[in-house]
Amino acid sequence: MEIIWYLLKCPEGNEEDYAEKYLEFVIPDGLNEIVCFQYQRMMRYGGKWHLEKRMLMPGYIFLSGTKNIALKENRKDNWCAEGVALFPCESPYPKEMCQEGNLIGISKGMIKNGSPIVTSGPLKGRERLIRRIDRHKRIADIEIPFSGSRKRVTVGLEIYEKQI
Repeated sequence: MEIIWYLLKCPEGNEEDYAEKYLEFVIPDGLNEIVCFQYQRMMRYGGKWHLEKRMLMPGYIFLSGTKNIALKENRKDNWCAEGVALFPCESPYPKEMCQEGNLIGISKGMIKNGSPIVTSGPLKGRERLIRRIDRHKRIADIEIPFSGSRKRVTVGLEIYEKQI
């Protein structure tokens, strides 16, 4: 059975809460999963480093199903109905990078002769996606294929060595 992916656009912030609310608008026949991609990053506060989760693509929720998923019509309450937009899309690229569930873990690597070399994590072998590295914040901006174009997102990347 072929899996069909859909993109559900929503206002940014609390996407997981919106996913539950939007289930009221979606006909659940054939719905497999609702995906809100997250990434891990390190944050320093209180004098210590802490592992945090952040939304990878704020304002986007992915749905997968075995049949066409459609929005319900004739709802009595119009809760945010104008903000609901459902589009068919290809299998999301971040799904390939997720190691556990819908979470993209932190990658680790080094910079050698000005080029990043990722030694572990989801970016290993995908160095060509990296567009910018912020060593102090331990993050990297990558460009991924998204709905026929490219989208820049942030993921966790710890550079532990720089060789010249």
